[in-house]
Amino acid sequence: MNDASPLPLAIHGAAGRLGAAVLQLALGSPGWSVVGATVSARSGLLGSPVEPEGALCYREVLEPTSMPAGAVVLELSRVESLPDHARQAAAEGWPLVVGVTGLDSPAEAALAAAADQIPVLLAPNFSLGIALLKRLAQVAGQALGPEFDGAILDVHHRHKRDAPSGTARALADALEGAGRSVPIVSQRVGEVIGDHTLTFAGPGERLELRHQAEDRVLFARGALAAARFLQGQAPGTYTMDHVLAARGGPATAP
Repeated sequence: MNDASPLPLAIHGAAGRLGAAVLQLALGSPGWSVVGATVSARSGLLGSPVEPEGALCYREVLEPTSMPAGAVVLELSRVESLPDHARQAAAEGWPLVVGVTGLDSPAEAALAAAADQIPVLLAPNFSLGIALLKRLAQVAGQALGPEFDGAILDVHHRHKRDAPSGTARALADALEGAGRSVPIVSQRVGEVIGDHTLTFAGPGERLELRHQAEDRVLFARGALAAARFLQGQAPGTYTMDHVLAARGGPATAP
């Protein structure tokens, strides 16, 4: 496939908030060809066309015969569906971008096994700004002395199921890698898309690193950037850090 060809994309969870946003963004872009869109068996969209006059319909599963060479799968469904989706992607050789959070042991095991056969990108948050925030958090955590206390404030809409969020846990993990353990305070209020604030407070001064999501489209753009990056990669596990580095951002941590 040359660089001018649309990249084939299939989306698990195409009726969800993020899945629907990615679907619409990809359908409106000449750089993408949507070849699959799955929804749950209970969805009212099941069997209906993805576009008013298009041949592609919402299905419960991806059909290998409809997936051309080079297709990338974006997993945005539910954690309980993820193991089956990961096993199918590995068996068919489809690169897999995962935006599902709150992963349990079966999901983690299935993704680890899949990464032996295909490239798998795990992203609790598709924001490139969050990817950079993680790197800045590591720098601050290493540079500031023990007299500085750290904390993470994790604010999302009232409908979000997991608390702390996957993003907040990823920030905490980044700080663990810098030798710091910090508490997370989660709030689920209103329709907040996503606010994450990392605070370091020391004698006479306070440093805050904050990211605010102002439009859900930013996550859809990031998901497509992740899919574009993953196409053609070797088997293994990747993150948005790799996507950021490919765009000229800070190199990923070893």
